[in-house]
Amino acid sequence: MSYQSFGFILFSCAALILYYALGRKAQRWVLAAANLAFYLIAGPQYLPFLLVTMGTTYWAGLSMRRIYEQADTALKACADASAKKAVRAESRKKAKRSLQSGLFVTIALLAVCKYTGFVTTNLNALLSLLRIPQVPVFRMILPLGISFYSFMALSYILDVYWKRYPAEKNFLHYMVYLSYFPHIVQGPIDRFGEFDSQLQKGIALDTRNLAFGAELALWGFFKKLVIADRLGPFVSHVFDHYQECSGLMLLAGVLVYSIQIYADFSGCIDIVTGVSEMFGIRLRKNFNHPYFSRTMAEFWRRWHISLMEWFKDYVYFPVSASNLMRKVKKNLSAKGKSRQAELFASCFPILVVWMITGLWHGASWNFVIWGLFHAALLIGSQVLDPVFQKINARLHIRADGKWRRLWQMARTYLLCCLGRIFFRAADIKSAFGYLGGILTRLTRGVSFNGELKTNFALLLPEIRAFHPTRIYTLGRDFLNTDTGYGITLMNVLAAALAVLVLWVVDLKQEKMPLRETIAKKNIVLRWLILFAGLFAVLILGCYGPGFVASEFIYEKF
Repeated sequence: MSYQSFGFILFSCAALILYYALGRKAQRWVLAAANLAFYLIAGPQYLPFLLVTMGTTYWAGLSMRRIYEQADTALKACADASAKKAVRAESRKKAKRSLQSGLFVTIALLAVCKYTGFVTTNLNALLSLLRIPQVPVFRMILPLGISFYSFMALSYILDVYWKRYPAEKNFLHYMVYLSYFPHIVQGPIDRFGEFDSQLQKGIALDTRNLAFGAELALWGFFKKLVIADRLGPFVSHVFDHYQECSGLMLLAGVLVYSIQIYADFSGCIDIVTGVSEMFGIRLRKNFNHPYFSRTMAEFWRRWHISLMEWFKDYVYFPVSASNLMRKVKKNLSAKGKSRQAELFASCFPILVVWMITGLWHGASWNFVIWGLFHAALLIGSQVLDPVFQKINARLHIRADGKWRRLWQMARTYLLCCLGRIFFRAADIKSAFGYLGGILTRLTRGVSFNGELKTNFALLLPEIRAFHPTRIYTLGRDFLNTDTGYGITLMNVLAAALAVLVLWVVDLKQEKMPLRETIAKKNIVLRWLILFAGLFAVLILGCYGPGFVASEFIYEKF
């Protein structure tokens, strides 16, 4: 049951009615039942993996809670500071064992399901070079949303270990958080403390939540069905047939792919965030108009925000504060290399984060290179920042100049697109072949479908003679002709108009809270905007008989 399907709309409506009709005390039970039903519909074979992760991390949290409570009792009986220190050290040691158990099971389950095929394939490649018999290659099933709910489970037990909040005693509360159907498939990656606190006293029916949530979900459907799914066939055609395309068309393919993946992923997040808002539950913000970013560091503060914040809190900071980092910084500082020590302290954790980020996205060397590419950009910007500042000062370039901002946004977008080649290509060979095609075939002309040229040749004299009926008939045929790149001219025009709307809305949202602003307008304008969005999805959206709805891109991660 994909988030863009009619089935999901009906499922959400049914859950919403029961959620408010049965009262606040039953709300968690309704959500638990809805979560279970949603996951069973997706595939009963996935459920045991979720339950193992859920049960293990719930037990680990409870175990740490008991250890800390026993330590608190023992501390009250301690007479001096040394005894208290010993009690704290012992409790920390015991809690760490429980934490390690939870971490091991959760990470091992994720690794086995996601990386078994990748590891065995690469191991066999090495064994073949050494002329050693190869091991059988087998691939585990990839449970729906395992990358996302595993990270939420890991954040929970780490937060309990660090005493950010006590472990949850009620299994129902934890179950609702980890299996919550709007965020389980592809995020946002929420935190237990923020999520659970919203349900503590139950949630009253609020028409503002219903209206705002429905508006946000509608906007998500517009992004997915009108933009992403309309651009998808063109992107697929170019990447699947990159050897035959000109460099200009290859460049267009990756530029369009960056728009497609943004509309696809942020569209899904808008749908699930809107649905969740109707339940009165606010999910973590995941996008903040990333293509307006002026640097790659800013881009990653605006794109997939919940994932980047997760890596910052649970990987970057722990690595930065590790004993290894302290020793290296100390040794470098002792040798008078304070600048190198500072750079190492900031750059090494970035490298670790982006190695893991690449592997998190997929078990492929494509994603490893994609991660290293972004690590190189972020590290390079830190290393070269003093140089850039000196150049700008000597050339008297204004940091806040309009044209400089536009150049920085264009540069960031192009760098992002360059990385997307490795993100989208089928394998390493295809990625480098695609990149090479852009560089070596950029001057080659663009060829279109012969039928398109024929229909245009028929249309042109009718336009000159101004025969309205013939112009309409031949113009319709011309616009509905396949260009030869998996997309018709009608789709090109519809997608271009929709992307323009997306750009305008994002630009407005940069300056104001758009939904709140529209809510203050008169009722006629509000309903006009709402119906315009609804009709755009119904008329221009890609769905219905004969159309196979494409899955969300991030579902496979």
